[in-house]
Amino acid sequence: MRAILDEGQRHASAVMIAAFFGAVQSGHAAHVETESGPLPFVLGAMAGVIGLYLFGWLTRNFGRWFGAETAQRDTRTAIGLGLLPWTLLSIVLSFMVGAEMDAEVIVSYAPVFFAVFVYGYVIILLALSAALRLSVLKTFLCLVVTVLVSFFPLTLFAQLLAKLFGAAV
Repeated sequence: MRAILDEGQRHASAVMIAAFFGAVQSGHAAHVETESGPLPFVLGAMAGVIGLYLFGWLTRNFGRWFGAETAQRDTRTAIGLGLLPWTLLSIVLSFMVGAEMDAEVIVSYAPVFFAVFVYGYVIILLALSAALRLSVLKTFLCLVVTVLVSFFPLTLFAQLLAKLFGAAV
């Protein structure tokens, strides 16, 4: 990962993966509202890119508390490329739900989904560790602080948007 970050050429791929991740996550809204068209996917892709930039900025800033010195571009690249396993997991799960498979069949794959989820978290952790030039433990603590600090304001912001524009599906 460090070699990829030193090249500096994978940032566009990372942004595309984040956009695709956001679009896949919004697939449920498009599935429920058949007349919504591509709007949920476009908004989901925008949310994925905005989330990548916001979370990359927060991770870099909180990483400084642990002694990290890196560019925002490197943290965004690491997070975006690290999202690839979770993106593939989301695609498979969305396909299973969209194909209206029985809930029992989907639940029977829960151990596989959990293993891929943990694998994806380890990939993000190792990618950010390389980007921040920190140990894995310090990177883990940096992620914990970033998620805890950003969770409450983002939840408040989501509730504000729901009040202003109506509840999401």
